[in-house]
Amino acid sequence: MQRNAVMLVSRIHEAAEKWIAAELAAAGLKGVVPSHGDVLALLFRRKEATMHELAAFARRTKPTMTVLVGKLERMGLVRRSQSPLDARCQIVRLTAEGEKLRPAFESISRRLAGRAYAGLSPADARRLEAALSKMLAGFENPKPERTQP
Repeated sequence: MQRNAVMLVSRIHEAAEKWIAAELAAAGLKGVVPSHGDVLALLFRRKEATMHELAAFARRTKPTMTVLVGKLERMGLVRRSQSPLDARCQIVRLTAEGEKLRPAFESISRRLAGRAYAGLSPADARRLEAALSKMLAGFENPKPERTQP
């Protein structure tokens, strides 16, 4: 049984994070870090989202999302407001400054995918994604662990 897949996934994640951080810096996006990517990606798609929706999309806790959105808000990239339907709910929207980041983020995303899939055939890519999806499901929907004899 192969046991180094988790290590490889971890190393890929670390390498991708470093690459993204370098690309953000090269694009002049001072203060924007890879962890802001999920927040901005959803807002680029939808223009606004609740804190709950952002946390679910980014797979982060609500307190972590509050910190991420707070930093983006201080940078002038997003703004928060109370929902007119539920005062307990905050709505996050892109500002005009936040919207200006779209081309750089789209370019970085395209180039990241290009690097990630560069050595794979389309069939290899499909098999890899299927295998990784199964691995992720094992963590998200764990079955009882098998004990070794």
